Amino acid sequence: MAIRQVFWDWNGTLLDDLAYAVDVRNRVFPRFGLPPIDSLERYYEQFTFPVRLYYERAGVTDANFAAVANAWMDEYVRGFDSLSLREGALEALKRLHARGIRQVVLSASKRELLGDQLSRFPIVHYFDTYLGLGDIYAGSKEEIGLTYLRTCGISPQESLMIGDTLHDAEVARAMGVACVLVSGGHQSRETLLSTGLTVVDSLMEAAQAAG
Repeated sequence: MAIRQVFWDWNGTLLDDLAYAVDVRNRVFPRFGLPPIDSLERYYEQFTFPVRLYYERAGVTDANFAAVANAWMDEYVRGFDSLSLREGALEALKRLHARGIRQVVLSASKRELLGDQLSRFPIVHYFDTYLGLGDIYAGSKEEIGLTYLRTCGISPQESLMIGDTLHDAEVARAMGVACVLVSGGHQSRETLLSTGLTVVDSLMEAAQAAG
C-alpha cells in the first residue's frame, strides 16, 4: 500500500541538535554535582527514552530529577537560535510535499515549545500538524500518535515514521506504521540496527522510502 502520511521525529531527526544537547548537559549537570560526559560514544551508551531513564543512567535521582530537567530545558531554550536543521531536511520535506504526502511532526517535546521551535524555520507550511506532550519531561509519545491516527483519516498501513531513536521504532510498532531510522541523531547506528528496521544515513534516503 502506498504511503500517504509521514510522521517525522523532531530532535535529532529534522533538527540537528545532537552536539548541542551534549554541550547543554555538560554545562548543566555539574551544577548538581554530576560529572560531564567526555565523548559522543559515552552519550550513546547512556541516552534512551524515556528521558528519565537516561537521566538515571547519568546519576540523576528522583529527588533532583525535576530540578535537573528544568535547568537543562532552560539552558537548551536559551541557545536554541544557534541550531539549524539537519542536512537535507528541507529537500526531504519538499520531496514529500510535492508528492502530496501528508507530513506530521510527532515529538516527545512539550507541544508549546515544539511549536515555537518549528516556527523559527521556513518549514511549518509542510506539516499538516505537529504533536507534542504536555510537559518537558520527554516521556513516551505513543499515546498522542495513536490518538491522532484514530481520527486523521489515513490508515496505519499508509503511514511511515521517520526517526533517530529506538523510541521512534517502539512508537511506530505500537501505532502499526512502518518505520525508517536515520543515523547521526541521538542514538548510534549500531543501536538503530538492532531493531532490524531499515537504517539510512540521510534524510533524503528516508524520504525516498516514503515515495
